[in-house]
Order: sequence, then structure tokens, then C-alpha cells
Amino acid sequence: MNTDKEKYFQRQTLVPEIGQEGQKKWNESSVLIIGVGGLGCPSALQLALSGIGRIGLMDFDVVDVSNLHRQTLFTWKDIGRKKVEVATEVLKNHVPWLQIEIYSEFLNPKSNIDFLDTWDIVLDCTDTILSKYTINEICLSKKIPLVTASVFKTSAQFAIFSEDGKPCYRCLFPDLNEGDTLSCNEGGVLGIQATLAGTYQASLALQYLLNPNQIDFNSVYFLEWNPLSFYQSKVDKNPECTACGSHHQQIQNKWLNQEIDVEGFLRLRLNTSVTLLDVRENEEIILSPIPETFCFPLSELEKGELPDLKYDQTIVCLCETGVRSKKALSYLSKFKSKYSLIGGRKVLSQYLNDHKPF
Repeated sequence: MNTDKEKYFQRQTLVPEIGQEGQKKWNESSVLIIGVGGLGCPSALQLALSGIGRIGLMDFDVVDVSNLHRQTLFTWKDIGRKKVEVATEVLKNHVPWLQIEIYSEFLNPKSNIDFLDTWDIVLDCTDTILSKYTINEICLSKKIPLVTASVFKTSAQFAIFSEDGKPCYRCLFPDLNEGDTLSCNEGGVLGIQATLAGTYQASLALQYLLNPNQIDFNSVYFLEWNPLSFYQSKVDKNPECTACGSHHQQIQNKWLNQEIDVEGFLRLRLNTSVTLLDVRENEEIILSPIPETFCFPLSELEKGELPDLKYDQTIVCLCETGVRSKKALSYLSKFKSKYSLIGGRKVLSQYLNDHKPF
């Protein structure tokens, strides 16, 4: 460790549990953070400041004004820029020798996941059930420990799971649907709870990298804001868990064959007549229109109505993030060929901004 780095971490290495040996362990460790938002920003900063040598940042999104109250690495001047690029600049300003790798993409069940082989631990800092299930199952398949967290309104929870699970995130939440919880976009979130939860994620990762044997992989932690409280609950392993139990061969996502990513959708359009069915509500469509779509809100499908389209044509359903479009498929059983667009409008728009228009 050079003189600057020694001085930088001097107060930290005085802590008996860390010392020079612990600091060296962190310097030689790598952490992948998936989601650079309200959880990922404080996680990344604290891991960098603690001396983690290599950090990966994965997020396809750009900074929006609605992010600024809780996503602590961004300011007004960053609006419209890619989150991973802004975060890299900020972290490098704090820790110039830090190695950072960025992935400006949306991790989904169809992604190539070989890149995960080079990471010691993963932090799930996303805010949808689909993403959390996907990351959980990918980490189990790659035998990488996972630290996960979520925040809803004023409540936060976080946990760390071993590379083998038993328990894993699906043991904690076996069969959640997106409708059972809301993202921060829909349900709201208190910024300070996101910052605290992300900081605790970083803390659990640091403890694991310092000494995996001291980690409790069988607990979930809850942090409430009003009244202020912190408590711990045990997570029982599920012997029949489809992710880490005896039924692990059934991990395949039941939607896998009915989901399509942006590149797959664009390839499909080249060879097939495809209707892009926008199932968002009318006010959303007015705010963020997508060209060349047939609009038919999910709320109408739920009433038993069907779009005036031929049943033998190929349909790709689209919503804001890829959640409601999956639900829409269950109402379109009469259509022979149908898909849900992974990541929804946000991923499609970002992809087209980075590549080419329709």
C-alpha cells in the first residue's frame, strides 16, 4: 500500500477487527452492485471509501429529477446522463485508485451472466420483484453470495444470503407477484431509509469479505422510521424452494418463453409482422409516447375487453418497466404468439437512444 493509501485509511486500520490485514483483504476484493439508485448510491460510496479495490456498477438508466432526493451520488447537473457514468466520476473523485467496471444494461433471465464469475459478492439494489428473483437465481447458479435490500415508504429491510442459499431470497419470499409490492416510483420512499438500507448492505458485504465465518446467513433485518426501531428475524430454509431446495431444477422462470428482450424484439420485427401493444394507462402514454404502438390499457384488459387485433398475429406487450406487460399476457390467451418486453419502455427508450430509432 503506497503512502497516500496508507494515510487515507489510517484511522480505519486502527480498528482492531480490521488492521492492515483486513484492509488488504478489502483492497483485493471485488463487489458488483446491480442498481445505482437509492440503495446503490450509498452502497457504492461506502464500499469505495472503505477500500474495496474493485467495484462493478450495473444500471441501464439515466438520472432523472425524481431521483435526486434519495440517490446521493447525483445532482441537478447530472440529469439525463447515465447513472453508471456519473457514479464512476464521483467515486473516482473520492478514491482515485479505485478500479470500476460499468455495465450499462438491464440484467434479465436471458442475459449472458458469465461476467459474474469475476466478482466476490453481489449487491442487489434494484426495486422490483422480478429483478430480485432473477438476481437471486443467477447468484445461486454462479455460487456468489448476495446482499439484498428493499425500501417501501418508511420501512427498510436487508439480508445477506450465502452462495448456496438455504435460505435464499425465494425462501424469504417464495411467490411474490409485482402487484403484492410497489416500486418506489409507485409507492413512494423516504430517502433517508434508502440511504440507511444501502449503507447496511455495504456493511454486510464488508463483514463478509473480512471474515465469511462471522456472517449470519439466516436472518433478515428490518429498520422502521417512525417510531424508530431495528429488529432481526430468522429466515427458515425451504426444503422445496425452487431456487435453492430440492426442486432447484425447476428454477426456470415460468415466463421465460413468453418474455423477449429489446434486441430479440427488434430482430423479430425484421422477419415478422409484430404489433407493439402498449398496456400503460392513457396518462402515461401522453407523458411518454412510444411510436408505432397500439395502445390498450391493462385496466381495460382486466375488465374483459380485448384489443381489435387479429388473433393470429404476433403481439409484444409493453408497459413502463416490464411488470404489467407480463400480467397482460394472461388476458391475451386467444392470441397465438405473444410476448412481454423485458424492462418495458424505460429499457426500450434507453436502447434506442444508445443505438438507433425504429
